[in-house]
Amino acid sequence: MAAPRSGRRPTSPRAVAAGVAHPARRARTLMLGVLIVLSLFAAQLVRLQGLDAASVSAAALGQRLTTKAIPAARGSITDVDGEQLAVSVERRRIIADPTLVVDYKRTEKGPDGETEVVGEGFTAAADVIAEITGADATELTRRLTEPLGEQYTILVADASPQQWQEIKAAGIRGVDVEEFMRRDYPLGEAAAPLLGWIGSGDMPAGGLELVNDEALTGQPGEAVYEVGRDGEIITTGVYEEDPAQPGQDLRLTLDADLQWRAYDALRTRVEEAGAVSGYAAVMDIETGELRALTSYPSFDPSDTTQSAEAMRNAAIEDVYEPGSTSKLITAAAALEQGIAEVDTPIEVPVTMSRGGSRFKDVEPHPTWYLTFAGVLAKSSNMGTILYGEKLSDQQLYDWMRRFGIGEPTGLGLPGESPGLVPEPSTWSATTRYTFMFGQGLSGTMLQQLGVFQAVANDGVMVPPSIIAGTVDEDGRYTEAEQAGGERVISPETSQTLTDIMQSIPSTEGTAPLAAIPGYHVAGKTSTASRVDPDTGRYEGGVTSSFMGFAPADDPKYAVAVVVQRPTRISEYGGVIAGPVFSDLMRYALQRDGIAPATTPPTQVEIEFDPDEKVPGQENVTLGDLAIKDERTDG
Repeated sequence: MAAPRSGRRPTSPRAVAAGVAHPARRARTLMLGVLIVLSLFAAQLVRLQGLDAASVSAAALGQRLTTKAIPAARGSITDVDGEQLAVSVERRRIIADPTLVVDYKRTEKGPDGETEVVGEGFTAAADVIAEITGADATELTRRLTEPLGEQYTILVADASPQQWQEIKAAGIRGVDVEEFMRRDYPLGEAAAPLLGWIGSGDMPAGGLELVNDEALTGQPGEAVYEVGRDGEIITTGVYEEDPAQPGQDLRLTLDADLQWRAYDALRTRVEEAGAVSGYAAVMDIETGELRALTSYPSFDPSDTTQSAEAMRNAAIEDVYEPGSTSKLITAAAALEQGIAEVDTPIEVPVTMSRGGSRFKDVEPHPTWYLTFAGVLAKSSNMGTILYGEKLSDQQLYDWMRRFGIGEPTGLGLPGESPGLVPEPSTWSATTRYTFMFGQGLSGTMLQQLGVFQAVANDGVMVPPSIIAGTVDEDGRYTEAEQAGGERVISPETSQTLTDIMQSIPSTEGTAPLAAIPGYHVAGKTSTASRVDPDTGRYEGGVTSSFMGFAPADDPKYAVAVVVQRPTRISEYGGVIAGPVFSDLMRYALQRDGIAPATTPPTQVEIEFDPDEKVPGQENVTLGDLAIKDERTDG
């Protein structure tokens, strides 16, 4: 019998849809894909953190690093005692990125202690900066908004470091600062033409700033640091600094107080006299060092918008016909050549003719019976011609050049003029005669002052100097090399001229207003005709000057005062320039503690009696021996 069958039906394989993976297989595939991705991430992480960590870190750091120049302080210019004449001051330029400033919100604590917004955007930022710096808030707002989209604008061109700290504390995103050095000049206009100025682009323009630029200029430094997304410095980040090296300080021979006094006195006199300009100088006789050198009108050295034409140093650039101060050279030449002595009698006529022209003195007078000393003391043009014409043309020319007329003084300042001394071959029929009393040639004030310095210094001329030395950043002082002196006349001639010139600033001479009570003063006046540049004729008014030195018995200082074209008070040098000379010389002497004289000044004979008999010659009078006008040529 057959075995019974089971009651369960046999199962058949389940159908699987085409294109669908088996679940287990799919799971395995997904797991494999995840593992592959994770392995790639792991490999990249290993590369970044291990193999490329340094380069990635450096790239990130490079994006955060900022390099900023550190301006170098320009060396200071000081007077002989260390007083500041030009100094660099640390300043800040407030700048902004308006695209960041627009989001600024100004907050304050209200009465209830809660912080509340009191202003937003450009207007609020402008108000904060205006309150701190004093700038105009409306103008600041305009700079932030015009034109739209700009990422750089200057808000305040010149602010103090303290003001910047207050602005920074306000937390205005997008406001930053640029550091710079501003050049300040404490004496302002009083020393501006001499010192020069720093123009736009921090470039020196004129004066000592220009000629000493290399020594004064420092070496800028550099700072490297990390900044955050909003431009703030990351205080815990990298910071490296190569500090700036300041320039050398320049020490001058000037005395700041005397410089200011000279400028103030000169300015006052030019304005009182209705003149166009003036110059003044104070020189140490033994060394040639200038204690003051100034001119008026001057200019504001802090105004960098001025033109160079208005910022010139007239005291060394202007040339003029010196007039009677130049008679000192003719007198020195006559003494040195043995043509005259201090008491040589000279008969000065009312007028006289030379070279086809009629000559006369400034003031009409009858026939004068003057000694050689008297001719110089009374500043007689005709008397000067009478003894001066005994010198040849070449001798006259050579003596002018010997005293430095016609060449720069060697002071080394830009624009200094050499003057003009025409050679004898170019002279007209009258040039040799006008030459003797300082017309027909031109020079600068310093050239003329050098003549008086030489006479006061026993006949040895020392070139003027203005730089005493330099001081480096460690405080080491290096004295400037000074030029040596050169003898131009003998000590005897020097003493004779000094004795004669003591009579000029007196009641007997042409400049009583130049006298200084208690001190012996030697000096000379000048009232020289000016050439009108438009016509080329002597129609431009006069140049009024007084130059001299004191104490006459032991000279310390020489002072020059020149006023161009006075139109009020007077034209005469003794009246216009004499009082300024007296004021400056008195101040300099008393400042140095130089005591007044205890003996009377040296007296020389100014006049002679033409009928007086010559000792030892019964039939000869002084009038017979006098130099006189014996020529009849027209």
